[in-house]
Amino acid sequence: MTNSESRISPDANAEFNALVNAAIDGIIIIDHRGNIELFNAAAETMFGYDAADVMGKNIKVLMPEPYQSEHDDYLQHYMDTGEKRVIGIGREVNARRKNGEIFPIELTVGEVKQSSHRQFVGIIRDITERVQLRSEAIVNRERLAHASRLTTMGELVAGIAHEINQPLTAISSYSQACRNMLSRAHDDDIKPEFNTDMARVLEKITDQAFRAGQVISRLRGFVSKRDPIRETVRLNSLIHDTIELAKVDTRILEHGIRLHLTKEPEPELTVDSIQLQQVLFNLINNAIDAMAEQHEQPVLIHSRWITNEMIEVAVIDRGHGVKKEHENTLFNPFFTTKEQGMGMGLTISQSIIAAHGGKLKHCHGIPDGSIFAIELPAKPYSSYIE
Repeated sequence: MTNSESRISPDANAEFNALVNAAIDGIIIIDHRGNIELFNAAAETMFGYDAADVMGKNIKVLMPEPYQSEHDDYLQHYMDTGEKRVIGIGREVNARRKNGEIFPIELTVGEVKQSSHRQFVGIIRDITERVQLRSEAIVNRERLAHASRLTTMGELVAGIAHEINQPLTAISSYSQACRNMLSRAHDDDIKPEFNTDMARVLEKITDQAFRAGQVISRLRGFVSKRDPIRETVRLNSLIHDTIELAKVDTRILEHGIRLHLTKEPEPELTVDSIQLQQVLFNLINNAIDAMAEQHEQPVLIHSRWITNEMIEVAVIDRGHGVKKEHENTLFNPFFTTKEQGMGMGLTISQSIIAAHGGKLKHCHGIPDGSIFAIELPAKPYSSYIE
């Protein structure tokens, strides 16, 4: 008896079956034609089939479309070329139970080596609960983001009132002027310039009413509860729109915002514009708070390409900066240095940017203050003309 033979247990087959059936993950072995040769106990529980019901059948019986139609082609492509598209790479796909229910799984596929014929093994994990929790986390994040927008608007009620009151006051003044002009006019003694003056005043009323309507429209869009919508937008336009929205905070009029936005080429993003505005709005508001004692210092917003596919937007202040002991907790939930703050603004902002495939980072300003930089996937604006 050789050394290799001495290491093989006489009960190896029974031990192998016990091991396979003790696994909590589904284990399925198929041949090179896709026919099922092994179906463990966990797979029986997961899919609702007895092993005897599926042995010798094509693995496609466990698949919904489009995987069902594509499976044989994938398998044949690997047999012909050796190119791995699934083998050795874990991925999330959908599977189908005996009762027709579609459910998400995590699938890992490997080839069985030194077998009497070509075989492939699939390790399958039911991730229904994980996907459900992930979906719930997304919904909760959206709810929290909406609550944060409402809280932000609540903090800026005075600024909103001021912003809307200006055009309303102008409308009232121009309307009174029209009334006075009409009271002085006589049908038999109307000068030619009267109609011109009246038209000019009425035009100003229209302009101011439109201005008030725009303020309200921007605010309604910002605080509305809605499902996330990804759309392609031009970054520079979105930043300008955000600044118009941020002007409800009268402190911005004291500080001002200085822009240095790249146009070489102009960036284009696929984002939820309301969510990205929320992040920018929050960073601008934080910058203003940090410079509460420095009324002449503007907020700086810079953008630059950091790679051919990533854009950076930096919101820069010259305020008191972040203390060293706070650096590691800056993005933690409920951490705040503000007396009236929720401590969720940066946390929500970071999660929004992460959901868009980007990063939100902080670094110290030079020589002082703070820089909050957003990195996002982007591409050159398709219609940009130099």
